[in-house]
Amino acid sequence: MENTATGAANLAMLIAGLLLPVGLWPAVQAAEATAASAADTNLWGQPGALSADWQAYQQQSAADAAMLQQQLQAELATAKLTAPLPARKAKNFGLNGIDNPAALNAVLSYQTLLGGWSKRTDMQQVRKPGQLAGSEAAYIPTFDNGATSTQIRWLAAYHPNASAADQAKIQAALTQAVQFVLRAQYPNGGFPQSYPLRGGYHDAVTLNDNVMTDLLNLLWDIANQPDYRWLAADLRAAAQAGFHKGVDWLVQAQVQVDGKRTVWTAQHHPLSGAPVAARKFEQISLVSSESAAVLQLLLDKGLDKGLYKEQSIPGVLPALCSGVAWLQQHQIRDKAWQRHETGSALVEKKGAQLWARFYSLPQQQPVFFDRDGQVYSDVNQLSLERQQGYGWYQTNAKGVLKAWKKKPELAAQCEKIGG
Repeated sequence: MENTATGAANLAMLIAGLLLPVGLWPAVQAAEATAASAADTNLWGQPGALSADWQAYQQQSAADAAMLQQQLQAELATAKLTAPLPARKAKNFGLNGIDNPAALNAVLSYQTLLGGWSKRTDMQQVRKPGQLAGSEAAYIPTFDNGATSTQIRWLAAYHPNASAADQAKIQAALTQAVQFVLRAQYPNGGFPQSYPLRGGYHDAVTLNDNVMTDLLNLLWDIANQPDYRWLAADLRAAAQAGFHKGVDWLVQAQVQVDGKRTVWTAQHHPLSGAPVAARKFEQISLVSSESAAVLQLLLDKGLDKGLYKEQSIPGVLPALCSGVAWLQQHQIRDKAWQRHETGSALVEKKGAQLWARFYSLPQQQPVFFDRDGQVYSDVNQLSLERQQGYGWYQTNAKGVLKAWKKKPELAAQCEKIGG
């Protein structure tokens, strides 16, 4: 991250720096400068150009970042440490759920002061005083890779089986975690990848890896599912309001080409909703899998189930009609993607369905990117490392198309509205 612009850009840099021990910051800067094409992009412009609610959000973010750093420094002083202890890396947090008091205490120990959790961190053992709350310090706390939403769901699932004392712990932790999710939500309803803000593409409204849809599904469940019935009524109502704000943002941000709705991109500008890039191999493009997740969310939770009419969120049905049509039109039939030692290939497979991960704008054709930031029309033009290390073709959209087929009455309404 090399943004040295004035105003809000400096604020983003300050936030990111506050979250890191001083000795680690140069290495992270170098790694991000190499890996990210948009990390040096100022998404915010000058602070004076922002409305009062957005300025308040940024100020809140900076204060929250400072609070995290103060907590770490206090722990270091208490433990008589001159540098923080590292956290261990792990996929899926080292465990797949909470099913005993020891696992509960370990997971709770990694909850940050703000209420969220980090990613790629082993949470099997209780965090020590002065130990980082995440193996990737710049990502604390985050919603990326299922962090925070996963821990919230684990806690809610374990709650009925916990002792009375542990239920009290869970209730306190979950209340704080839900408040954190709502605190991180942008004034317009979108969600950044991480909170507090850390600058660059991380501040974009993030659909990549289903960050946005995971959080909106979570908010809906908090408001409506019995697993969360013991949360305060006002908090559940706030979760419902946050869900509605987020769905409204999705409807408004659906990308249009020549006046026609298509689907969504992996990252959208926090203010304008326009598509923005992330890493060099994640340039601006329409995305199939994350868009399918959005459409599934709208299908499951954005419409009145009895009448298939709009709820209080306008535009859901037109968004569904257009998005499903786009997936139908852009699917690749009777092909499967296979990776091998020397590259990859699309092979014949009768009845198979798949989609490219990315589609170009405005052409809406399959497109591929390498670490050099170059754009390619054929996956075999990529370096071997990128062919083997990234899911360039995906099948996730099959699920929403299958669900759509079971709702012929919706397709009929699409015809009436011209979707």
